[in-house]
Amino acid sequence: MLHFALPSTAACTPLTPDAYLRLRRMAAGLSRDDVACRIATCPHDLSIAGTLIRSLETPGVRAKLRATLDRLRTVFPFDQDVYHQLYNAPASTHPRICRGCGVSAWDMETAPGVDAGGWHDDATCLSCAVVQGRH
Repeated sequence: MLHFALPSTAACTPLTPDAYLRLRRMAAGLSRDDVACRIATCPHDLSIAGTLIRSLETPGVRAKLRATLDRLRTVFPFDQDVYHQLYNAPASTHPRICRGCGVSAWDMETAPGVDAGGWHDDATCLSCAVVQGRH
């Protein structure tokens, strides 16, 4: 599903897919090692899983297989459509995404348990604004 862009008044730097994944992982309170442990199917795969997570959070690197993203979603919530849109679509069509936690307008509407409370400004959800003392 293509999510349309919400009107923006602030000059936000476009978010990249790698930054989006990192923000969502961190919002879930997980380290890269935590995620690697949860996606590795056996102890031998732990190193490969760790390398995968570090790679996907490297600027310019993207997940090629939807199955990779499916596996990551079993560990922390993110919107695969938003992920794909961040590298496939022009920045002017990107959905609003909080630069503090990575929650998108669509997560607030469709993801169970995600409640950012709305928007403080174009780049910050209300939950992050409270944490940052910007309310």
